[in-house]
Amino acid sequence: MLEAVTDEVKMIFICSPGNPTCKAIPLADIQLIAESSFKGIVVVDEAYVDFSNQGTAISLVKTHPNIVVLQTLSKAFGLAGIRCGFAIGNDDIIQLMNNVKAPYNVNKLTSEVANNAMENISRLETNIKTLLEQREMVSKALEQLEFVEKVYPSDSNFLLVRLKSLAQEVYVTMANRGVVCRYRGNEMHCNNCIRITIGSADENKACLEMLETVYNELSAGTEKN
Repeated sequence: MLEAVTDEVKMIFICSPGNPTCKAIPLADIQLIAESSFKGIVVVDEAYVDFSNQGTAISLVKTHPNIVVLQTLSKAFGLAGIRCGFAIGNDDIIQLMNNVKAPYNVNKLTSEVANNAMENISRLETNIKTLLEQREMVSKALEQLEFVEKVYPSDSNFLLVRLKSLAQEVYVTMANRGVVCRYRGNEMHCNNCIRITIGSADENKACLEMLETVYNELSAGTEKN
């Protein structure tokens, strides 16, 4: 990233954990970028950080005034509908953001829901624990499927899965039958990859069963042709 920086670059965005990579960026790497010759702002997007064991880059903000951390209530809290997130950064950067934002950009109803969520952290922690257990179960089940080439390690609430073939066809067929994963074959280094979001135990079971059924059907059709 530093090799790509020019004098015109004002901000570097780091997604940690990334999408669709599922992987958190080591805090040491974020610190290295913040302490480099780059003179702009390092923005760390931590939308999925609650599912990672690494921890948050917020710990770097006090010692590195050029770091700004973005988080959201959309993922672990399950509140994407209220469209509420927040930034943690140095006082002068946050003041500049407040200077240019709309005066009532967060409405009262959103504020109330967000405050209620922040007062129920114990429930959040229980939900995350359950999700991580399900993530491990789904990962092991996928690794047992003959047509799965690789299940990538994950620090998020989804898994990146490389199939041996037919990834796009599998995605389309499953979506038409009511189970939507995400096709990621157009992303760099993600040939034949799909992204599977972890849900409830019943949802995960249904997804795995349909994935196997659809792949076998498509594979059999390909062989006949």
